Amino acid sequence: MRITEINTIIKSVAYNGEIFINLQELHHLLKTDFRIQMEECIITPYYIQDDKRMELYQYEFCCTNEVDFEEFILKLTGKEKIRDISEEIRYLRRKCFSTCDESNGLSDFLTFLFDNKVLMEEIKKVFGDYIAENLYAVVY
Repeated sequence: MRITEINTIIKSVAYNGEIFINLQELHHLLKTDFRIQMEECIITPYYIQDDKRMELYQYEFCCTNEVDFEEFILKLTGKEKIRDISEEIRYLRRKCFSTCDESNGLSDFLTFLFDNKVLMEEIKKVFGDYIAENLYAVVY
């Protein structure tokens, strides 16, 4: 199954004309023998609770075949050399990047999201608590 079709088999929510897929269900699905055919896409995560949503744009996942990571981050940041980008930014962007042929790229990204203490604290500041089941995403 293609990543752009995944909303047909896991929990999804329609919100303002967009389909949001549940990331926890996707993460569990990837831990089974289920295989997803990755294609070029952007996956933008959101936290949705009590009819409110928070876009987690800094954790946007990019899957591509057109560039490698170094080209991607240089273009994203507007820097000329990789050493001009802070280690923190390089780490974050690497966790949120994959080429279509990386077999575990999406799974590694989801593990990063669910284990990310900084993300959990950001969400707690806004919503008062963090519930992993409330992580959703839009696939473009």
